[in-house]
Amino acid sequence: MWTDPNYRRSLLITAAAPLCWSIGGLGIRIVTTNIWETVFWRAFFMGLTVLVFLILRDQRRFLKSFKKSGIPGVAAGVFLAMSMIFYVNSLSYTTVANALVLQGTAPLFAALFGWFLLRERVRVRTGLAVVIVMISMFAMVSDSLVTGTWLGDVFALGNAVSLASYIIVVRRTREINLIPAICLAGFISAIFAFPLMSTYTIAAHDLSILVTLGAVQVGLGSCLFVIGSRNLQPAQSGLLTLLETILGSLWVWIFIGEQPTTIALISGVIIVITLALHTIFDSRLSKSSLANRNKKSH
Repeated sequence: MWTDPNYRRSLLITAAAPLCWSIGGLGIRIVTTNIWETVFWRAFFMGLTVLVFLILRDQRRFLKSFKKSGIPGVAAGVFLAMSMIFYVNSLSYTTVANALVLQGTAPLFAALFGWFLLRERVRVRTGLAVVIVMISMFAMVSDSLVTGTWLGDVFALGNAVSLASYIIVVRRTREINLIPAICLAGFISAIFAFPLMSTYTIAAHDLSILVTLGAVQVGLGSCLFVIGSRNLQPAQSGLLTLLETILGSLWVWIFIGEQPTTIALISGVIIVITLALHTIFDSRLSKSSLANRNKKSH
């Protein structure tokens, strides 16, 4: 499979997405803007970047792509906007490691929502993964009660739930192009944050960082993930997204010396390993099922 140039290109493009996403925590740590100013400028430039991408891709037909996405596109945009707002708030009250690890549990929340709302079957290993992750999350949040960062963990869980809701919408509407939803998410977040800002002026240093976060971290990162993951199995894409958790925590550790508590670190490692193993097993099952279907068809 690695010898296939299309697969290799898709893998590298998809891996570049979490690399872009991983700079978010560091960027938000070094700006001097408050929460709502950060949300506004980051979201505005994200929406603008994706809009430019759509115009370049679809040219005069770019408005039709918004129309075709319909109500699912609006719903996906709202959930993604909520995720962006929770993300910035979580990083303002807890460590980057905690925020990213808890955000990474979104696929398991999506599995639970799929079982509850869509009556999708939950496999035993998924149930086991949920139990392990929930116990680890409880340990992490309990530790945050002691360190005073529990509010950030609550926002991070809100981020995970919002992302899980977005995943459910995407899963139910696979035939619809939801890139316009990413654009909508940016502008919805910006509109929500605008009246909550304490000032509408911004220092050039902060603006340059937030333009980078909006355009590169979320804008370019989201587009790369959509383009690259088309030719990969969902499990492979899911595994690659864990790079954001690892790299994002690493950047703030290297550049500003921020590190989680021992309990949070152990809990985070358990969660990441559990998610990785669950994704790997899903990937193997998908390959096995595909092989069996191919044998039956012959």
